[in-house]
Amino acid sequence: MAKVVCVLYDDPVDGYPKTYARDDLPKISHYPGGQTLPTPQAIDFKPGVLLGSVSGELGLRKFLESQGHTLVVTADKDGADSVFERELPDADVVVSQPFWPAYLTAERIAKAARLKLAITAGIGSDHLDLQAAMTRGITVTEVTYCNSISVSEHVVMIDLVAGPQLPPLP
Repeated sequence: MAKVVCVLYDDPVDGYPKTYARDDLPKISHYPGGQTLPTPQAIDFKPGVLLGSVSGELGLRKFLESQGHTLVVTADKDGADSVFERELPDADVVVSQPFWPAYLTAERIAKAARLKLAITAGIGSDHLDLQAAMTRGITVTEVTYCNSISVSEHVVMIDLVAGPQLPPLP
């Protein structure tokens, strides 16, 4: 069975918000180009829980363990004695995030003898040595469109904050 190592954000220090501004937003039914959204049969997490943090575990633990796999989740990713460094040598899969990346350098890839798959839970792969991954035959992937809502929210907030200060268009 596979060992999956996820390097995720630490949990929020002050706890989770009780409500979110986006709770009332319309739900999208498909992505541009016709790609459909994931259609899970059920969810095994509480909506509103930050799945991208250590306690949220990307919502993967129950599924992976039911299939006989091992899931290691940590935010400790830097330094020779980090959890990530200790777990990497026998990891089959590494999941990281673009703004809290577990850098997969050529040196780390060389230590990860069993590594077959490096997933970015987001968009981007600049936190890993692509040439070293290709040389070793490691598949590198990202979760396209996963942050579409967050990016949209960010753009709207920038527009609300900066918009009044911008000069009118000609």
